[in-house]
Amino acid sequence: MTDKKNLSHSGRSFSSVKKPVSGGPKSGGAKNPPRPSGGDANIQSRIPRPAPAPASQPKPSGAKIPAPTTAPSPATAMPTQVDARVQQLANARTRWEKLAGLVALSALFTQLSSLTSKVDGLEHDIAQLRARGYRFGRTLEERATNLKSRWPQQQMSANHLLQEQRSVLQNAANEVQRLLSQAERNTGLLDTVDSRLWALENQINEAQRNVQGVFSSSEQEISKLQEEMREVRALLDALDNASFDLLPDEHGVAVCKAQWISDNQQPEGLLFLTDGRLIFEQREERVVKKKLFSSEKELVQQKLWDTPVGAIAELQMEDKKSGLLGLGRQELLTLRFVERTRELPSDATLHLKGGATNEAWLALIRQAKSGQIAADLFGAPPPQQLLAAQTEAEAAKPAAELPTRCPACNATLPPIYKGMKQVECQYCGLMINI
Repeated sequence: MTDKKNLSHSGRSFSSVKKPVSGGPKSGGAKNPPRPSGGDANIQSRIPRPAPAPASQPKPSGAKIPAPTTAPSPATAMPTQVDARVQQLANARTRWEKLAGLVALSALFTQLSSLTSKVDGLEHDIAQLRARGYRFGRTLEERATNLKSRWPQQQMSANHLLQEQRSVLQNAANEVQRLLSQAERNTGLLDTVDSRLWALENQINEAQRNVQGVFSSSEQEISKLQEEMREVRALLDALDNASFDLLPDEHGVAVCKAQWISDNQQPEGLLFLTDGRLIFEQREERVVKKKLFSSEKELVQQKLWDTPVGAIAELQMEDKKSGLLGLGRQELLTLRFVERTRELPSDATLHLKGGATNEAWLALIRQAKSGQIAADLFGAPPPQQLLAAQTEAEAAKPAAELPTRCPACNATLPPIYKGMKQVECQYCGLMINI
């Protein structure tokens, strides 16, 4: 008891301080947890604590956990300046390799050699056509001879210009190559390299145009001659395999693929023009027996009609649009004949094919009909000389006696002057042709 009194009179009294009692069934426990003193403690007590990590759970079978994705950084999303320069250098190397192969102008040397072979073979090719019986194309030999005579000079001039242009281009190419090697160590020169590459490409194109300008006219004439001879070969081959024979002193002029547009059928075949006739021959394959995966065909070849060129009364041509969006053309040639026979209709409409045009065939038929095609015969004199000969022959004919009396009433006719085509009898009114 003495000790307790002494303690109560000391500087601090512990008798009034209650110890915290742990909760229990009898004591009831502390209803509210003690609050820490100080302002910071009060703030921290109001911040919700993070929820505890859930315990590991078994993953369902087949479930996939997506991998975390990271957004690309701005540095990797856009190409850097270094990457752009690397790509520019690679492009410059590719362009240089392409142009380096063109600097020598090797294609032009090959072109010149090919043209020389063609010129040397023109006369032989024409002689073969003559041996097979082609009588037209009077100027073929003359044109081939002129080409052969002037080609050596053109070839020499082209070769000389080629050597000069190749030397200039080689110097320019060496400069570009040196600059490109420097740009591989100093990418700041790449823009200069690009401009030099464009300049070199323009130089190459200009050199090619200059050299080709020396022989371009001869090249075009050679191509035209060869195209004409290909058409003549096609004509001779078609005549050799035709189902009909030419008449004595009849010669083939032209042939083309065609379709006869008629009411009953539309057979396809070949349209032949000679100096005396126009002939349509059916020549097409038709199915005679169908099978599961194939079919049997046979060639139907027969002459359907022919007509003398003088019996063609009228020619009309028409170009019809065809194909997708009407971009194609149908060459339609309509012929009307003087009289109708069992084989020959009164008119025929032909769809020309294989590149044949209405204009070209219309001109050929008219030349054959008028006889002007004879001026294109091999060995015939030039048209000017032929016309002069015809004029001289007509002038040498004795002048026709002019009528002086009317054949109807025997009355005397009025005076007849130069240029008059008819004269009228003043007594009976009869018109007399002079």
